[in-house]
Amino acid sequence: MSSATRAAAIIAIIIVVVFFAVWITLFPAPIISFTLFGTHHITIGSENPQIGSQISYPSDYSTLANYTLSLINSERQSFGLSSVSLSQIQSAQQHADSMLYYGYFSHWDTQGYKPYMRYTLLGGSGYVEENIAEETSSAQFISTPQVEDAIRFLENQMLYNDSACCQNGHRDNILNPYHNRVSIGIAYSLGRLYFVEDFETAYTSSFQTPLLENGIITLQGNTSEYLSPTQIGIFYDPLPKAISAYTLNQNYSRPYGQGQFIGGVLPPCIAFCEHFTSGATVYASSWFVGPSSIDISFSLAQFVQERGSGVYTLYLVQQPQGEPAEYLTSVSIFIT
Repeated sequence: MSSATRAAAIIAIIIVVVFFAVWITLFPAPIISFTLFGTHHITIGSENPQIGSQISYPSDYSTLANYTLSLINSERQSFGLSSVSLSQIQSAQQHADSMLYYGYFSHWDTQGYKPYMRYTLLGGSGYVEENIAEETSSAQFISTPQVEDAIRFLENQMLYNDSACCQNGHRDNILNPYHNRVSIGIAYSLGRLYFVEDFETAYTSSFQTPLLENGIITLQGNTSEYLSPTQIGIFYDPLPKAISAYTLNQNYSRPYGQGQFIGGVLPPCIAFCEHFTSGATVYASSWFVGPSSIDISFSLAQFVQERGSGVYTLYLVQQPQGEPAEYLTSVSIFIT
């Protein structure tokens, strides 16, 4: 298809980014370093929240997902970055399917969940950053090659035409050197395509975050490489509430944030202790990081006493010397 024909066929293209560059300014810490990994959810006082609808896949999903993965990895390799693998977490497909079914375009969904909340609820065990894109076209999507053509166009726009739209947030997600997996979501009808990429930084397996009865959280699991986290940032969201598709389209077609920073956790300390410059500082009761495992325990009680019910998202962070912060987890804990 020629570029002129393609331009005529496209009625609208909307690309929305989740851009985390402001994160460090939102998290004033004594050690400003971050990386993330691990996501399981726990709730107090009621049954665990659930993702609302059954996840549907197009019949050619496998072909389309592998095609998308090849585009992503081709670009990453051209920038000297390692390839990402296809994630088994269904968060991207769940969201693409939901947007098509209900007819909205937003990082939020009709249950009021943000991407990191959905990722937690669907069993994610890494830090997640989401790209979403939509194409509405008079050239109906009735064949796999037509959908591949649209995906290639959207991927190219996110990489090479993202500055004015989204401050290169999509591009940063695609080319983040710490990302090692991606969950891909593709849902389409005759004239509309929804495309979701949930990029992950996932260096753990069997990662668990049990919340004990005494309010102690334990981040424990195996790691695929040696990690050296220095802190845990804690962000707060009110408990999600249902949002109509109309309201999502009118008021929620924008980047999402991490919630409100309310403090964090540092390793155990006896004297001359560092602390966060804003919010509460809690010192872990244990902080073990080995060559292939991690085991950190701390109390969430002070934060819950101050804020009450809500969603508490834990960002485990490290910062290699002379390098940007890495985020290892975006663990959302629902407290009712």
